[in-house]
Amino acid sequence: MDIRLTDIVMQFPGTRALDGVSVTFRDDEVHGLIGENGAGKSTLVNVLGGSLTPTTGQVVIGGRPVRLGSPHGALTHGIAHVSQEGNLVSGLTGAENILLGHEPRLGGALIRTRALRRQAADLLREWFPRVSIDLSRPVGDLPMAERKVIEIVRALRGNPKIVILDEPTATLPAREKEQLWQIIRSLPKRGVGVVLISHFLSEIKALSDTITVLRDGRHICTEPAASLSEEKLVELMLRRTGGAALKAKTTASEAQGPVVLMLRGWHVGAVEVPDFTLRAGEIVGLIGLTGAGHFGFARSLHNSAGARAARMEVAGKAIAPGRPAQMQAAGVALVPDHRMEYALIGEWTLRENLAMVHPEQGSIGAGILSPRREEAEAGRVMRLMNVKAHSSGQLLKELSGGNKQKISIGKWLYGAGERYRVMIFIEPTEGVDIGAKTEIYAEMRRLAATGVGIIIASSDLLEIESVAHRVIPFANQRPGPEIPQERFSEAIFIAAMSGTAA
Repeated sequence: MDIRLTDIVMQFPGTRALDGVSVTFRDDEVHGLIGENGAGKSTLVNVLGGSLTPTTGQVVIGGRPVRLGSPHGALTHGIAHVSQEGNLVSGLTGAENILLGHEPRLGGALIRTRALRRQAADLLREWFPRVSIDLSRPVGDLPMAERKVIEIVRALRGNPKIVILDEPTATLPAREKEQLWQIIRSLPKRGVGVVLISHFLSEIKALSDTITVLRDGRHICTEPAASLSEEKLVELMLRRTGGAALKAKTTASEAQGPVVLMLRGWHVGAVEVPDFTLRAGEIVGLIGLTGAGHFGFARSLHNSAGARAARMEVAGKAIAPGRPAQMQAAGVALVPDHRMEYALIGEWTLRENLAMVHPEQGSIGAGILSPRREEAEAGRVMRLMNVKAHSSGQLLKELSGGNKQKISIGKWLYGAGERYRVMIFIEPTEGVDIGAKTEIYAEMRRLAATGVGIIIASSDLLEIESVAHRVIPFANQRPGPEIPQERFSEAIFIAAMSGTAA
C-alpha cells in the first residue's frame, strides 16, 4: 500500500508549518524523515496520523483521496502513530495498555481479566516472538525500551499498514536501542511500513531504505538512504556544515570562578560521592553506564531529601540537603530528562509552562496576574531561546521536540534574574535534532559565561565532549578519577565508565 501526501500546506496563525510538501510512504520500507528543529517533521506526521487536517493538499491512499479527520480515522485507513512522548497509562499493566479501549468484556461491562492477559500475550508473541516482557506489571515500573515495545504492539493491534515512530529510541540506553532496531527492521518484512523520525542520523542511515529531508516547512529531497552520507544529510537539513558546531569545545580557561557548589561526604541511596566541587562558569560532565549512579547523583542535588552530607554549600552558604523547593530557594535548578513526564504540561500554553516556576513575575501585586507582564516575559525568554512558535499562547503539545526542550530550559530563566548559581541538565538534548542541539549548547555556554555552574549528565558522549570542561565518570555508584579536557576522547570515556581506565 502506498500513501501519498500531495502539496500539503499547514497554515497556523502567523506560521506556515508546511509549504507544499509532497511525499510517498510505502508498506515495504522504513522511510526516514529528518529536518532540524521546526522543519515541519512533527506537523507532517500529525497530518499523516490524522491529528491535523491540512489547510490545503490531499492524502491519497490506493489512488483515492481520503480525509483522515482524526487519529481514529487514520487507523481505519491503516495508519498508526506512536508519538515521541508516549501515551501509556503508567498505573495500568502492560496487558491493560495493549488492549486499552478494546478489552474483552463479559456482558459488555465486566472486563475478562484472564482473556485480556491472554490476548495481550498473544499479540506480543505474534509480532515480536523473541521479546519477553512481564505484561502483568504496571508500565510505570518497566524499563523505557519495554514501554516503547508495548506502545508499538498496541499500535499494531489493528493490523495497520504504516506505523509512524517519532523518536522511538531517544531515551534508551545503547543495549535497548539495538533491541528496538531489530524490531523496526522486522516490520516491513511483515507488510508494515515504518515512518521513522530520529535525531540520530546514524540511526536514520542504519534503519532507513528511503530518507526524506524537510527544511523550513518545505520538501528538500527524497532519496535512497544508501546514496546519502551523514555529512550530506546535515548539509541538506541545515544548509551548512553541522559537524563543527557539535564538536566545538568550550575551553577550560573559561571556568575559573569562585566555588558555587561544594559537597563533602555525600550519600544518597547507594550513591556515595566523597568530594565534589563546582565553580562559577564551569561545565562538569557526568557519565556512566546504565545504573552507574551519575543520573541519580545529578537528580539528588535538586531533590536531596534523604541525602546525607558532611557538608554542603551553595554559593558559599552552608545548607542542609532538602526538597526541591528548598534547593530552588538556595539557587539550584534542574532541567530533567523525560520532559513531558517531569517538566512540562502539554495541554498548557507556552506562557503557562514558562511561568510555572516563577509565576510572581507576571503579578502586579496581591496575587493578581497581569497578562501583559506575562506575555512580555514569555516573549523575552522565547526570543532568548529562539523558540519557534506562532505565539506564547500556542499549546505546548503542538511544538517539536527541540522547541519543547527549549521551553523546559526557559522556564528556569523566566523571571529568575540571576538567582540560580547551579543548573543541572539531565539528557538535555534527548529527542532533539542537530540544529536545536547547537542552540542548546550555546545557551549552556551563555549561562556559564554569566557565572552559572553547570552539571550535565548525559549518555551522549559527543555531547559531553563538546560542552564540558572536565568529566567525572561513575561506575558502581561511585565517581572515578576526573578526566580533564585535554584527555577527552570516546575511548577514554568508555574505559573510565567500565572501570578499566589506567
